[in-house]
Amino acid sequence: MSGPTRYLVAVAGLLAVGLVGGVGVGFLSGQTGPGALAVTAGLITATMAVALGGGVWWWAKLDEAAREAHKWAWWWGGTAGIAVGSVLLLTVMIQGDATMITTLAGESPGQILVAGMMTILLFQLVGYTIAWAVWWLRCR
Repeated sequence: MSGPTRYLVAVAGLLAVGLVGGVGVGFLSGQTGPGALAVTAGLITATMAVALGGGVWWWAKLDEAAREAHKWAWWWGGTAGIAVGSVLLLTVMIQGDATMITTLAGESPGQILVAGMMTILLFQLVGYTIAWAVWWLRCR
């Protein structure tokens, strides 16, 4: 199997594992009790372990320039994204009213926590993407 084909098969396999893990956790979300909790934690752990293994495999295949671009972008872009997202979240928490927060994030504490977590992650990814593009444009 050629390099690009092997890469596409690996990405398809990782997406399939993520899909199965996500659907499985979705089915388990309505279940209660220690057994459901253990199976949910196990499924999430297994899915994350496979994703981490895929990331290690991908990182090992990168050349030095691509590694440096990703490290630089994650440090500078991710850090800037956390800062911008934190300003937004802290402002909404301190100055926002409860109706606005629950409208945007949800009613339960869990929904609000996940919304905040995903907001910070989104800002990190946007910052990373911008920094990655800047790194490549500067270095080319």
